[in-house]
Amino acid sequence: MGPIRVQHLRPLRLPFAAELRAIELESGREIWGETTNLSKGGCYVRTRQSFPQGTLLFIEIRKNGVRLVTDARVAYTLEHEGMGLSFLNIPANQLPTLEAWLSSAGEE
Repeated sequence: MGPIRVQHLRPLRLPFAAELRAIELESGREIWGETTNLSKGGCYVRTRQSFPQGTLLFIEIRKNGVRLVTDARVAYTLEHEGMGLSFLNIPANQLPTLEAWLSSAGEE
């Protein structure tokens, strides 16, 4: 029997379109974009302007009058296309919104 491989699986990303506002915590610079997917750990946002990898952000995701606000870190950037965001310390009062969106994601 060979070695056992342990895979580190990132949370499942589900299709999810919503408006996103991101504010860089250090400078206050703000950009807008649209999410294309969502997971418990983060999202991908399509935007022409991005922040560098590692940038700390305050984000607000809006869909059908509902909003989720949390801090995030830029996990990666695809120049002129968008960026992957990792959620940081999601406030407890925001978790029900995230769970509801994840349970309905992909049904649109």
